[in-house]
Amino acid sequence: MQTIHRYIFRDYLVSFLMALSVITLVLYLGAVMRGLDYVAQGVPGGILIQIFTLKIPYILTFSIPISTVVATLLLFGRLSIDGEFTAMRSGGLSTWQIISPVVFGGAIFSLISLLVQYEIAPESRYAGRKALANIGELNPVDLLDEGQFVRFPTLEIYVTKKDGNFLEDVEVYQLNENGQTIQSIRARDGEINLFPDEKLMRVKLNKAQVQHPDADNPTDLTMARIIDMETYEFDVDYREMMNQNKIARSIKDMRGKQLTRAIMKPEEVFEKLDPLRQEKNRMKALVEYHKRIGLGMACLSFTLVGIPLGMTSRRKESNHGIVIGLGIVILFYAFIVTADSLRDLPWLFPDYIIWIPILATQIGGILMIRRIP
Repeated sequence: MQTIHRYIFRDYLVSFLMALSVITLVLYLGAVMRGLDYVAQGVPGGILIQIFTLKIPYILTFSIPISTVVATLLLFGRLSIDGEFTAMRSGGLSTWQIISPVVFGGAIFSLISLLVQYEIAPESRYAGRKALANIGELNPVDLLDEGQFVRFPTLEIYVTKKDGNFLEDVEVYQLNENGQTIQSIRARDGEINLFPDEKLMRVKLNKAQVQHPDADNPTDLTMARIIDMETYEFDVDYREMMNQNKIARSIKDMRGKQLTRAIMKPEEVFEKLDPLRQEKNRMKALVEYHKRIGLGMACLSFTLVGIPLGMTSRRKESNHGIVIGLGIVILFYAFIVTADSLRDLPWLFPDYIIWIPILATQIGGILMIRRIP
């Protein structure tokens, strides 16, 4: 039996590595095309290699799970078509004895994927942002992290949500040289226009309310002078912020322990925010935490689903299992993306939605394996 297990696991590993190489390369082409712009701009080769290398862990978060389902479908499709699976069953091996090396491999790849999800990919993403800032290629809008106050030399800006250059629910605090607030601005939404040559962002706020604290009683809001304005514009010099040491770590950049701390102690991680916003950021961190679990567990889920789909393949319908398997992969990721998009709507329980495809694929895979003749 050990010989058969080694034979199956070796073929599974070879198929996985081949699929991983091809899928990673295909996903990497987008980064290469973007890199051509950096070359044209005269970015030094060493920094260019650093930026390209730092993109690999993020790509692996998708290519590892997809490679497991491709390898499983190919392996068990071949075993079924060549009659090897039937021969093993005739030799007295049960279905679970035959598939155990592959299930073990899927579990190992899930652990590797979880390590990439929680530690390697977030750190490389953060390092990539700093590298881009170092050469002036980071989009200045990316400096404004959703749900966090971002400090500029004379400003603090809070953005609830952003979509490209468009902002929603904006707060701006203008500070003096002592860090004291000289006026605050709240706006329904806004838009950013960039002037790269001058290193300026021009922020245009709509439906703005400008509040000037009373000089004698700056903390007494009842004595503040409030002006309602249809639009309000101001410029932000982001030259100093592009220094890589001042790039803030967003929730997506947080490693495992940092993410756990943001969930358990939001009042410390987001100390500048009021309790309501702290809870919103805690929910975002919670959804991100569960999303990484889902993407990591996808390897085992896809393996369990891919085994019965591959075994039921026949020569006349050899692509049938592959089509269904890829459809399941697309549906799996659709749930993950949907849950991530609902992170601002906690009453819809987006952190639980992530577990729907995980449990469905694993339970469904086990049930289908039990039905294999």
